[in-house]
Amino acid sequence: MLSFAITVLFTFAGLVGVATVVHCLIGARAAYAQLMREGEVMRAGFALQAAAVEMRLRPAPRRVIAARRAVMPMGPRLPHPACAA
Repeated sequence: MLSFAITVLFTFAGLVGVATVVHCLIGARAAYAQLMREGEVMRAGFALQAAAVEMRLRPAPRRVIAARRAVMPMGPRLPHPACAA
């Protein structure tokens, strides 16, 4: 019974792995086809118009002024050792 459960587990893990690789290959193939189409358009002399989402402005960076910190009172100074051991 234990060997059957282990076999099912490994089979399931293998199927999930294969499905993941196939999904990634399909996505990569679509991205590659889109890049090739865009390359052909660029070689033909046309410029692609950027999507409005890519053109939105980023917020301006905020300038931060360093705040002065209160000076901490120092405790009694400890004597330095004559030599480090």
